[in-house]
Formats: sequence, C-alpha cells, structure tokens
Amino acid sequence: MNKEELIEYFKDNDEIDIYYEYLLGQDVWYFEKVSQESSKVYDDFKRFISRKLNVPFNNISIVGSAKTKYSFSPNKNFSEFHEKSDFDLIIVSSKIFNSLWQAYRNIASSAHLNGYGHIASNIFNNFISIKEDDPNYGNKIIEDWQKTILEFKAELQLTFEITHEINYRIYSDWESVEDYHLKGLRKLKTLIYETN
Repeated sequence: MNKEELIEYFKDNDEIDIYYEYLLGQDVWYFEKVSQESSKVYDDFKRFISRKLNVPFNNISIVGSAKTKYSFSPNKNFSEFHEKSDFDLIIVSSKIFNSLWQAYRNIASSAHLNGYGHIASNIFNNFISIKEDDPNYGNKIIEDWQKTILEFKAELQLTFEITHEINYRIYSDWESVEDYHLKGLRKLKTLIYETN
C-alpha cells in the first residue's frame, strides 16, 4: 500500500480498525522486505524477546514505521521508514513497569529527578522508557535494567540483523497501549481531514 492509499484507508476507517489492522496485526513491513516468511521471523523475534526479558510472547509488539513502512506519528506526516528511523517496540509488563516506577518514586523522594516532567508524563500514560545513558542515580533497579537493555538490544540487533536504533516502551497493560495509540490516530485523522 502506498502513502495515498494509506491516507484513503485512514479516511474510510475508524481509529480502532486502523489500530487492529496496522498496529496489532502480524504483518511487519521491516521483516517482509527481508524474508518471505515474515510471520515466522516475527514469531522468532517475539520469542527471543520473551525469553530475554521474561515477558509473555503475546505482550510484545513492533510499532511505528518499521511495522507499517509509514510513520503514524501525527507530526511526521506518514514519513517513510528510512536509514535513520528507529525500530520501536512495545513491551507490556505490569511487573517491570511497577518496578521501574517504584524506583523513580524512591529517587524522587530523596533527590532531584532530571527530566521529571517528561518521566511523569510517560508514567501518567502508563509507560516507561529508560535509555542506557539516562541518569540512574545509583538506583540498583534502574542500573540493572539499563545493563539488561543494553545487552538485550545488542543481541537483538545482531540476531535479527537490525541496523537501526531500537527504542522501546514498557507499558503497564494493553488498555494503556490502546489508549495511547488511539489518541495518536485520532490526531492523525484530524490532520488528514484538515489538509485533504
């Protein structure tokens, strides 16, 4: 599907249908371009993550332009996946989310938390994303998570020949994933109607 056809699909379908079709579906554009068995590759990919992070297989999803070829971010105007694009993952784990949230709460109770507004906004939307070089304030939970993620991302890139930066979000539950993405899809549909 090209960009124009995708825009028409957006015009003709509800946000929830777009969410189910493109964000939760088994088709992954990134894997389709390198393998005729892209569904198997995606299953292997999710199985790898499941084992490495101890997260159920069905609680892992690729989103963004690696999944769909085009970005659904409202401010990116369906930009096509390119060499500088990120590879975006959703991992749903209330256990990991709550552990990291508690770590941030402990830090914030005794020290200034850099980027507090950004972190709080993410947590308000029920997700957390910690980069390897984010400050950890000597908190063992965050330090251990950063080490785990650094190793995990390197192995994932090597195993599946992903040359792009891998970003991830840990969501507390699937309802929060859906809420966040439906909000973005509504904004994108509004922009489509305003400009077309």
